[in-house]
Amino acid sequence: MPIDTREVEKIAELAHLKFDPQELERFVGHFQQILEYFTQLETVSTGAVSTENVQYAHQAVEGKNRGTPMREDEVRSSLPVATALDNAPESSEDHFQVPPVIE
Repeated sequence: MPIDTREVEKIAELAHLKFDPQELERFVGHFQQILEYFTQLETVSTGAVSTENVQYAHQAVEGKNRGTPMREDEVRSSLPVATALDNAPESSEDHFQVPPVIE
């Protein structure tokens, strides 16, 4: 899949980045190299690769066969709404009111 300046401009817009024309051309080259690398990776045969001794990130912390410790679900009473909202800077209809985060 060839990538062109329009694609890079679209990616930059989505990431809220601005580039001059020279930078856009440079990124076209970089993205093209990345895509070519992925094309090369697709040709690599991984059928004979064993995952038996692969250690995933969570296993490094928890141990390979220990799994994630789980606790039993337990019904408990929760904080009353009024108490939860006591320290809120603003609230509305029993909800926390926060400033908008999307323009």
